[in-house]
Amino acid sequence: MAGPASVALGMWLAMGGAKAGAAAEAPKVVDATEVVKDLVVDMKYATPDNFLKQKVYPDGARCMLLPDAAARLAKAADKLRAQGYRLKVYDCYRPIAVQWQMWKIFPKPGYVANPKKGGNHNRGAAVDLTLTTMEGQEVEMPTEFDSFEPKAHHGYAGGTEASRKHREILRAAMEGAGFKKNPMEWWHYDLPGATKLPVLDVPFTKPEQTETPPPRPRPSEEQK
Repeated sequence: MAGPASVALGMWLAMGGAKAGAAAEAPKVVDATEVVKDLVVDMKYATPDNFLKQKVYPDGARCMLLPDAAARLAKAADKLRAQGYRLKVYDCYRPIAVQWQMWKIFPKPGYVANPKKGGNHNRGAAVDLTLTTMEGQEVEMPTEFDSFEPKAHHGYAGGTEASRKHREILRAAMEGAGFKKNPMEWWHYDLPGATKLPVLDVPFTKPEQTETPPPRPRPSEEQK
């Protein structure tokens, strides 16, 4: 008969194996800059420059997306490049652990998705972005990013003609690539059927790399 220690070890291994199996089945996310080579990245939640006024992403947070989302983003970028624009991303995949942190700071649906259910950013299926010139300078839009007011709605008819034009250029490119717009936020686009995808909690920073020491010289070389 197995003792308590053996039973505990068996349970621990079983739980570890279950987690490993779940991780293996979870969709992978890819670095969008590897797919869209000229993508401009400004991860707003890795700074205090967001509506939370707090940094909630670690240094080195990358724009990670599901492969389908990254491929569609590349299609939109190709169309925009021909028009003299580049894409600049503000937010992409967001680990569910970070979603809990944001919910603790600002637990208000409509602004922050309830982590019990998760949002499309937590699925790697949403991207917040804008347009820049080919030199990387942001163009005028109806509002700043994360400005939750009627001016941020796609139906807003006010503001300058240039801001409305840029909003429509971005929308046409993103919808042409198969994304769905968020009617309330000109910067937010989702994959179709995103809510049916699983919520993820995988790292979005690069894994730490250990430097390989240089090879030692041969004895004959040491004597020279």
